Amino acid sequence: MIIGFGDLATRALPHFRQVAEVMGVSRHPERLSDATYKRIYGDYSSVEGLAEAAKTQPDYLIFTPVPSSRDVTGYSQGYAKAAQNIADAGLLKGVRRAIFVSSTRVYAEKSGGWVEEDSPLAAGDPFVDALLTAEACFRRSVTTTVVRPSGLYDGANPIMLRPILEGRSSRINDGYTNRIHRDDAAAVIAELVKRDIGGERLPATLNLNDDAPVTTRDLEAWCFSTLGREPLRERDNQPRANRRVSNAKLRAMGMSLRYPSFREGYEGALSLAASS
Repeated sequence: MIIGFGDLATRALPHFRQVAEVMGVSRHPERLSDATYKRIYGDYSSVEGLAEAAKTQPDYLIFTPVPSSRDVTGYSQGYAKAAQNIADAGLLKGVRRAIFVSSTRVYAEKSGGWVEEDSPLAAGDPFVDALLTAEACFRRSVTTTVVRPSGLYDGANPIMLRPILEGRSSRINDGYTNRIHRDDAAAVIAELVKRDIGGERLPATLNLNDDAPVTTRDLEAWCFSTLGREPLRERDNQPRANRRVSNAKLRAMGMSLRYPSFREGYEGALSLAASS
């Protein structure tokens, strides 16, 4: 069962073929892919909204939450309250394993250092507290693997490239950035379920990041060079968290990435833009 059936879940669907039947829980089940075994109405903003889903008995539950808004209230409702609603609805009872999609935002590092799954957390930040409360809720209720993706992006239309295509470089550019292609994140999530079915022991926490944390300066320099252009002007931007997310555990598990760095992920979009 996948609750919060959005883009990530849709990308994961093909990886479950011949392995598992997927039940999708969504406020708009009619929009779900035909590849979904069973489409169920569900709204994780309330316990009552999950009544139909609670009638099922899934072996695995994947929760891909989205904050209802980008402020603290939205994070609290979209993560902490939503996780508790799922637990209170009884959806975690009898589940063999849950996978909760969190974020690398939880880490405290802000000086360019490396972070691993056991690195210090930024508890006390209200956004982070919402994420950690949700993680803890799942861990208390069921055997859980928390996956923490870094910046999720779509190589076909990456938001990050828009200012670059307009000739604008970042004024604040010395901080490290991290990312993982949405296709790779979805494939890893599905692979975790497959491996658990096969009896492999899974980690309690797993960072999802590509092989190449990079400063904004170096990333933009590569993009402009690939385009064969020079930046025209600077843009004001917010400083990044400035950490380097290690994917050593992911790689140690033998996980492969279709887009191991930003180069493979952005190359297609940049090539198309350069030729237009």
